[in-house]
Amino acid sequence: MRADICDPDDNEAVERFRATLRRIGADLSERSWAVGVDLYRVSVGGEELRIFSDPWSIDIEGSPALVERVLSEFQRRVA
Repeated sequence: MRADICDPDDNEAVERFRATLRRIGADLSERSWAVGVDLYRVSVGGEELRIFSDPWSIDIEGSPALVERVLSEFQRRVA
């Protein structure tokens, strides 16, 4: 499953996404590049989440359950 996260120029949303990754315990396993797109592979509880970043958007891809978890956490407001 794939989902859009935010515009890479939206600093507040990017920081919220980074905080989301920290909260769910994401560990960076690989960083690569392909035709203008940065690709980050992170491990979350034994599952792989792929993060794609280019000048227009930040997107994620992974199992439906993991993507839904990330989206839910990302949309949650932390006090």
